[in-house]
Amino acid sequence: MMDMDLLLSPQIPGPAMKSSLPERTPLFEHKANGPVYRIPSLIYVLEQKTFLAFAERRKGYDDISADSLVMRKGIYQTGYVKWDAIKTLPEATMEKHRTMNPCSVYDDRSKVIFLFFNCIPVGVRKNYMKKWGNSSKMCYITSSDFGNTWSSIKDITNVTGGIRKMAVSFFSPGHGIHTTEGTLIIPAYVYVAKFWFIRWWSANARSLYLFSEDHGHSWRISEQIAKYEGGECELAEIQEDSKNMIYCNLRTRKDKRVEALSLNVGGEFKFVEKSKKLKECSDGCHGSILSFPGTVEAEQNPNDWLLFSHPVKKDRRDLGIFLNKSPLKSEAWSIPWVIYEGFCAYSDLVDCQEENTFAILFEGGEKTPYEHIYFCRFTVEDVLENIAKKSGFLASIKGIFNKK
Repeated sequence: MMDMDLLLSPQIPGPAMKSSLPERTPLFEHKANGPVYRIPSLIYVLEQKTFLAFAERRKGYDDISADSLVMRKGIYQTGYVKWDAIKTLPEATMEKHRTMNPCSVYDDRSKVIFLFFNCIPVGVRKNYMKKWGNSSKMCYITSSDFGNTWSSIKDITNVTGGIRKMAVSFFSPGHGIHTTEGTLIIPAYVYVAKFWFIRWWSANARSLYLFSEDHGHSWRISEQIAKYEGGECELAEIQEDSKNMIYCNLRTRKDKRVEALSLNVGGEFKFVEKSKKLKECSDGCHGSILSFPGTVEAEQNPNDWLLFSHPVKKDRRDLGIFLNKSPLKSEAWSIPWVIYEGFCAYSDLVDCQEENTFAILFEGGEKTPYEHIYFCRFTVEDVLENIAKKSGFLASIKGIFNKK
């Protein structure tokens, strides 16, 4: 075990020391002939000032090489986070299965951390399951001591048993949410086929979520988002004019993200549209979403705002943070504040719930997106300031061209 003092978050400034790039800490690193770390999941427990950062450990870059889940715990101290060493989670395993898609959530009423994941037979690919049926297990473990120890594995795959023509089911990686009413919501997606003849045919992805209203003792499944083919998603609870709604942001294989809104937990997503501002990478990429109380105009506008993280460029480069002060309006998304320049992919945002501070865990690298998983913190003021700077710069450039 390494000395704890050696694991104080070393902060790496962005290229050329650009002030617009927040300092970042490499938590998981792919070294020569070593494991690859992918698929970040991040939560923060305010009362313990504790971050839990999860990831997949793989033998290679692709999904088929996934192995197990790992974790690092970080304790926030004034100005920095003190991280312990990487810990493997043997509780999150099934014999002859690989573990994938970590998705974490904290129930702040029962004081229990949930870590969801899929257990998939070694060597079985997603495309095989889309044709021949579900081998993916929907599982979770829990911790009542903030990640020091974990429960035995629980298999809740049967919750998806009522979905007609379902070929295979997966959790969406990242984080779940704990609503103001106490409901736990976990993002997921399924592949639904058009018909069965010897095997499943034309299976398309549909986003949905699992939810529990009794602190995880029982689980149900929401309505599917069927208007557009989706996939990995994340959700947020938003308050608009004292009404609470469930917002969902979906990965697609088209040129734009999909945004959906449900007026009640578990119910139909009545508003499902292609985003007017949020673009998708080639073949899609996971993005992270979270809601938080609007701050600057809080006296005039008590409604929630949204943050979204996603690669800005189609080839998975330059990680951007987008802000929406009016979540019911897709056109209200801001231009991105780029917090990392280079190749990037999956990310996960968390609200630190004090000092207008957020944190993010994301994949990044110089030659591929999968060289590191980085951690960094920033404030809503950072977001507003950097978006305003970029908006002002773009406006000045536009003005120059308009004068010509």
